[in-house]
Amino acid sequence: MSFAPGTLLDAAHKAGDHTPADMARRMGVAYLTAYRWATGRTTPSPRGLAAIERTYGLTPADLMRQEATA
Repeated sequence: MSFAPGTLLDAAHKAGDHTPADMARRMGVAYLTAYRWATGRTTPSPRGLAAIERTYGLTPADLMRQEATA
């Protein structure tokens, strides 16, 4: 499983947040943190996952994608 930033971005856009700065303000996290999540550079920590769930209603399971197995 790996973090799927597209799900986060879709939820943010639906809420009217179109930039990492918008997301950071709404979630109460640093701009760089939101930017790294939005670009998939880092996976949210447990505290970050809680902020995403509070803000956008996405559970950790919503934010993870299954890796294809061969």
